[in-house]
Amino acid sequence: MHVPMFDLRVLDQSLKNDLVEAFEKVLSHGILFMGPEVEELESKIAEYIGVKYAVGLSSGSSALYLALKVCDIGPSDEVITTPLTWIITANAIAACGANPVFADVRDDFNIDPDSIRERITPKTKAIVPMHYAGYMCDMEEITSIAKEHNLLVIEDAAQSFGAEIDGRKSGSFSIVGAFSMNPMKPLNGYGDLGFAVTDNKEMYERIKMLRYSGTKSIPGTNVTADSQEVSLNYKIDNINAALLLVSLKYFPLKQKATNRVADRYNSELTNKIKYQNVSKGEIHGRFVYVIATERRNALMQHLKSKDIETKIMHEPLSSDAHVYKHLESQPTPMAVELLRKSLVIPCHDKMSKEQVDYVINSINEFF
Repeated sequence: MHVPMFDLRVLDQSLKNDLVEAFEKVLSHGILFMGPEVEELESKIAEYIGVKYAVGLSSGSSALYLALKVCDIGPSDEVITTPLTWIITANAIAACGANPVFADVRDDFNIDPDSIRERITPKTKAIVPMHYAGYMCDMEEITSIAKEHNLLVIEDAAQSFGAEIDGRKSGSFSIVGAFSMNPMKPLNGYGDLGFAVTDNKEMYERIKMLRYSGTKSIPGTNVTADSQEVSLNYKIDNINAALLLVSLKYFPLKQKATNRVADRYNSELTNKIKYQNVSKGEIHGRFVYVIATERRNALMQHLKSKDIETKIMHEPLSSDAHVYKHLESQPTPMAVELLRKSLVIPCHDKMSKEQVDYVINSINEFF
């Protein structure tokens, strides 16, 4: 039985009909950039996250980069983040001219607040926690550290749409939060797009300006695009916005179906593996389901023989990437250990009961 890591097909007929209708609506009115669907989507995303403002952007990478830009991250600054993440977390920091400083992680894969404290220097300006696999970092402790040292917090929420702690959504704990909505993410678009969210009106207005090549109109004149800052094009197109509005409508159903699979894994997989344990009051974003075992490589080969797709996520560590070798980062032993042990297994809304049974039985028989 084949079990794919992701299944991006549109199988639900109601969903398919709604996507076609949304697509045709945009073609009919002919506004392909920054149209009514973008405005509606921004309003609904802000409402869902529980913030005042949301800005649609061309990708999650764009969202994180612009979030850092409007926080005035720049040359000579240091920004503390995790090495156990997709490289864009560090790249967005470096693209602003700052240096990423890599803190270690806890055994739940998320950045360790104690390690953050150890990395703070007079050059530290911000902390960028990344909610690994959709499981939220200890935002209470991280924001407390930031307040104590007068630092900014910018959430890399690329993997955690829908995650929450005590009713408060991922992306709402920081001055700016950045989301990715590419086809594999919890809230999936049908192309590459992202969002920046904030309660800060000045930052909101600046992100909107920066996404449109750093330009804005000048009231009382015929000037519609006067350049205020050097920037590039990070606009979201209207077709992607229209399709994401449909995904947002169906998101509760997708989230519920994915969590059913994860709940079965939590209760039925052998206790010889480790997984991210969700505490009371927490909701996991479930970008992927990650396990950890000393026998990772052998298990991966075993599951491959069973035609079950797996992957190792975020290898190498960002701190080991060639482009950051010059930084002489401090050791991150827990991140190294978890990368060596971790394996992502299929966990998505389109998995059948038979596929879930097959994955569980295949893993348990290995041990």
